[in-house]
Amino acid sequence: MKKVIFLFVICCLFCFSRLTAQENVSLKELSNLQYYNTESPDASLTQLNLILPDNVDNPPVFIWIGGGAWAYVDKDKEMNICRKLAEQGIAVVSVQHRLSPALLTAQKREEGIQHPEHVKDVAHAFKWVYDNAAKYGYDQNNIFIGGFSSGAHLSTMLTVDTRFLESVGLSQKNIKATIPVGGGYDIVEYKNLLAQVDPNYVENHIYAVFGKTEQEQIDASPITYIDNLTTPMLIVAEGDTYPYHTSFEAAVVDKGIKNVEFLYLLNNTHAGLWTELGNDSPNMYRNLMVDYIKKMSKTSEITN
Repeated sequence: MKKVIFLFVICCLFCFSRLTAQENVSLKELSNLQYYNTESPDASLTQLNLILPDNVDNPPVFIWIGGGAWAYVDKDKEMNICRKLAEQGIAVVSVQHRLSPALLTAQKREEGIQHPEHVKDVAHAFKWVYDNAAKYGYDQNNIFIGGFSSGAHLSTMLTVDTRFLESVGLSQKNIKATIPVGGGYDIVEYKNLLAQVDPNYVENHIYAVFGKTEQEQIDASPITYIDNLTTPMLIVAEGDTYPYHTSFEAAVVDKGIKNVEFLYLLNNTHAGLWTELGNDSPNMYRNLMVDYIKKMSKTSEITN
């Protein structure tokens, strides 16, 4: 616990000491840009929204994947968060991806995709962002990716499982850093913890998204590919998802990986943190994410 508290204090000091927020920066928004043509009957599921800060020369770009249990993700509902990030002088992309069956609500949807199709979509979205840097005026050498909840899982999978970016002609070297927020990184562990809350989650959620076999769930777990982790990461968890982080942090420590930071906001709830990130009022965690992006971008300028 001392480590967590110490890291929290250091990060907050970093946030406030380097706060470079550009409040009320005017933004240009481009909606429903098609990043990939699939056989899906609903082309809107492979679209993205792009937010560009006016009068900012060659800003870094942050690809944001919203949450929603891999089945309810809506890029438009993430726009409050994305706008507040972009107001601080970075380009932000809100990504939609194809969805798994939605079996956790009264209005069920039986049709949908299963892992690894979500990550394949995210890889194509990343490729689109990379290819269109010159057209829209953001920095191709400073592409960041992250997301909330299921989006945290997908951004981490793209970072550690090399197959997906390689399939579109890119590599992990094209990711400057990753910022997953409130995700799960060991699907078998995630399944077991959810089963303790309600056994119905296994059939209606885990199996629907990742498959019924443990091997399929292992294949869908970022922790499985921990040896590939060379990209810097800032991993954020609140009190609700903290139990899903402990094994991943232990693996990072065991492997001696030095470029991964963990920030635990144990007094925040999962839904509460998502709401807070999109509020109009100033937010230290949102500022921290932007400061991390700007710090890593400047590191790139120095090394280049």
